[in-house]
Amino acid sequence: MSKFRAPLSIEQLKEIRKRSDSPDMRAVLWEVRRLREIAAMADELDRSLGPREGKLGLIRAALRVQLDGQPCFVAMSPHE
Repeated sequence: MSKFRAPLSIEQLKEIRKRSDSPDMRAVLWEVRRLREIAAMADELDRSLGPREGKLGLIRAALRVQLDGQPCFVAMSPHE
C-alpha cells in the first residue's frame, strides 16, 4: 500500500485553482506542474533506452512502476 494518495487529475487541479486563486496556491500548482514535467522527461528517457537488462534494468523497472502510476503529463496553461 502506498503512503501517497492517488494522483490528482488536471481537471481536479484546475478546480482547486478556481476555489483558491491565492499567490501561494498558484505557486504550489506551478510546483506540481514542474514535478510532472520531470516525471514526463523520465518517462521519455526510459522509453528511449531500449531493453531493461541487468542491475540498471531493475532500477528502470522500479522507476517504470512509479511512472505508470502517475497521470499523463498534459501541458497546463497558466491562465486556465
